Amino acid sequence: MSIATRPAHAVCSICLSPFGPDDARTVCPACGAPYHADCWADNGGCAVYGCRMVPTTEGLKPLEIPPAFWGREDKNCPSCNALIAAVAVRCRHCGAAIEARPEAKQAYERRLARRGRAPQLRRGAVILIILSTIPIVAAFAALAGWLFYGRNRDDIRKLPGSVDGLYRIAIGVATAQSAIIVLAVVGFWIKSSLR
Repeated sequence: MSIATRPAHAVCSICLSPFGPDDARTVCPACGAPYHADCWADNGGCAVYGCRMVPTTEGLKPLEIPPAFWGREDKNCPSCNALIAAVAVRCRHCGAAIEARPEAKQAYERRLARRGRAPQLRRGAVILIILSTIPIVAAFAALAGWLFYGRNRDDIRKLPGSVDGLYRIAIGVATAQSAIIVLAVVGFWIKSSLR
């Protein structure tokens, strides 16, 4: 049964409700589909797929692209200087691990050197903790810990985990242990000199 030959009790093509005797009706001039006048007006045209009276829709916006850096969608690998995507974290040419944001060659080399020193700095924290608990070498551990931590503070603080805390605890324990030893020696000396 075509749209034009539908019986009078047909339904609206938009709301699919039957027409009442007092409902204002409209028929699509292109395909003849029946509508309530309000449904036609609200829709802005026909609702039948493929009809030329279908209202125009807003164009879809392009997919959101991750923001490019400095207006570029690519960057040079700091290791091999090949052109890679701006959001890449590994170079597809040389395999170097890189930051997602562009960085200068010097910053990349510093970060790479810091990453290479990380195991040494972690081992240093454990050794310093051990030495700070041994009373005989606590003074040496305190002095060496203060000097080493002072020179490498930035690299130690950028390490993940609690390495920075381990260095601080080891230096604190070694300093406290050294102070206790010094007080004990001074007390023993004073006590022996009073006899």
